Amino acid sequence: MKSYKPKVFVDFDGTITKQDVGNAFFRKFGNEAESMKAVAQWKSGEISGRDLLLTEASTAEVTESAAEKFVDGFEIDPTFRIFFDFCREEGIEMSILSDGLAFYIERILSSNGIAGVPVYSNSSHFKNGGIAIEFPYESECTKCANCKGYQILTQTGADDIIVYVGNGFSDRCAVQYADIVFAKDELLKYCEESNITYFPFNTFEEVRAKFSKILGSGKLRKRHRAELKRREAYLSE
Repeated sequence: MKSYKPKVFVDFDGTITKQDVGNAFFRKFGNEAESMKAVAQWKSGEISGRDLLLTEASTAEVTESAAEKFVDGFEIDPTFRIFFDFCREEGIEMSILSDGLAFYIERILSSNGIAGVPVYSNSSHFKNGGIAIEFPYESECTKCANCKGYQILTQTGADDIIVYVGNGFSDRCAVQYADIVFAKDELLKYCEESNITYFPFNTFEEVRAKFSKILGSGKLRKRHRAELKRREAYLSE
């Protein structure tokens, strides 16, 4: 039997954190009505993920110090550290994929003593009392600013079992290509509607327990539909 190795990809906002930091940030420092309107347009497919972030940022009035003070008030799932340590102990590579902004992701991880995990997200910088957004990862996806599906395709190979943990709308591209999906909230509903096999979770301790059981069983297997999706994507390049 072929031996596969797992690679774990984790969403940040609302998955590692208890709340969606990016959404709260732009509602706090930007025009809340414009922000909510743009989110609705993004979810309906009227605008892209990039357009959403640019629209939200265009109304924001914030200094770097005010932004840092605001994001310091957000908590993470306290059991994420347990899962993070478990993956390290097992020699399993983990990456964080986000359609949010690196400045608050890295700050929140650091304040919780979590270091050494790669973060793939959008970038930003503060200037003239506002925030400017940058998009370091180019892809053909029009739904996302930083497509998590694209990140998975570029970071994995034929011998990898792809594990994805997420909760929201921006995780939809990722779960198309994942062999093992842990889902909650909006993503859970999407998986049910799209007939994508998933494991429900509320905390990362539940993810760790189930994932540990799968590893112990020796039954790491590719999800057929996900493997076909990956193959189609590779052949279309």
